[in-house]
Amino acid sequence: MAFWPTKYDTSQQRRTAKPAARTVVGSPPAPPSATPPEDGTTKPPRAIDEARTILRLNSLLRGAITPVRADSVLELVEPHRPRLTPKPLNPLAGMVGQPQGRMLEALLRPIGQIVTDVLLPGVRDHLIDRLVRNQTLHDASLPSAVDVADAMRALVERLRGGGRGHLVAVVHAMEADARATADRLTRDTAPIDEGGIDRLARALLRFEVRRMVLEALGATTALNDTTYQARRLARFSLRRATEALDGFSTDRGLRALHASLATLAQADGLVVIALRNLDDQSESKEESGPFVEPADRKAMTDWLGAVWRLADTLFDLVGRAAAGGELDDLLFAAMIRQLRSLHHFCADLTHDGRPATVDTLKERLIAQTLGTGQSLGDHLIAALLARPPDRGKAERLLTRGRMIAQLLYDMEQDKAVEELALRLVLAGDALGRESPGPETAASVTAVE
Repeated sequence: MAFWPTKYDTSQQRRTAKPAARTVVGSPPAPPSATPPEDGTTKPPRAIDEARTILRLNSLLRGAITPVRADSVLELVEPHRPRLTPKPLNPLAGMVGQPQGRMLEALLRPIGQIVTDVLLPGVRDHLIDRLVRNQTLHDASLPSAVDVADAMRALVERLRGGGRGHLVAVVHAMEADARATADRLTRDTAPIDEGGIDRLARALLRFEVRRMVLEALGATTALNDTTYQARRLARFSLRRATEALDGFSTDRGLRALHASLATLAQADGLVVIALRNLDDQSESKEESGPFVEPADRKAMTDWLGAVWRLADTLFDLVGRAAAGGELDDLLFAAMIRQLRSLHHFCADLTHDGRPATVDTLKERLIAQTLGTGQSLGDHLIAALLARPPDRGKAERLLTRGRMIAQLLYDMEQDKAVEELALRLVLAGDALGRESPGPETAASVTAVE
């Protein structure tokens, strides 16, 4: 199972130990998206004390049972004892040397009611609040939901099924919520907006937590159904992203551009979805043949095909603009951002089942960006050396050259960045004068 990355702050911070002075384009970072918190995230889950108590109790019962340990157990559960329940006494005082199994049974007898009537119902509510209602305020200080589920199952087994109804209630609530979540998200046919991919990625991460908790609870049937729902959602997410990218490759209109921009701007979410799909492929036992392709693999194949077609479309448009063609600078910057996101996706998709197409696409993105930078530099020098100099074309190319240099820097192509940056500096000096002097023309010719 793959470990999934967290969000980067900005694309300019992807490289480690990057000096700020080396940034070619000094554009301000994009403001963080003001996405409202999901329902329940502003509330803490119930029964936090019971969850911590059950973890400690399970730890105490795993060790050697002694009268001293029994005192610790009784002290631990005392704050949770119902008011009308008699205070339990240490039953192991006269049982020194007895078998461990007998001593454990004797210890569980006086605390069993506290466990089944107070602790297990509290843990049931705690897990449902966190995993179904998504009440995760102060999540960093909460005990691990997987550990709490494991302790819950262990105590039910030690009590020989006592309190099992509370465990079953958690399983049923999680299974129903997983099915309802997948149904709700896969019925959404609205165009992908800003944050849409990230919402799907967060939903998949919650499915992963459900799976781990259900596995800890020993709920095999619910685990299988939740796994199926997660796979269905991962395939749907890839199909939605594929549709958005193919829309711009086919239409090239502003609406299609917005959809592809909104999709690729969430590159980390795309990585999460793709990793989930690759995990599903490695865990799946679907048979494939010359006429049958597993659904998970087909979703990934279609997605990578859309990425490849989009890269061709972008480089076609960027290549024309790098030759001095008329193109709005904002539109050019939008296409450069998409190329940066495509490279981000290919670089961060680390998985044992990573398709070879991803590596090929990454190399192709770098190679074509290098060619585009070289072409832009040549056209920039040519515009400056023309008689008379084509200042309008040179100024357009100078602005676009800075964006391409930043893209090359993000791709870690330092040599190409230095070569293009030198041309940009000389071109900026030349354009800063009324007309290029003989020294500038000689310098530009030398660089060429």
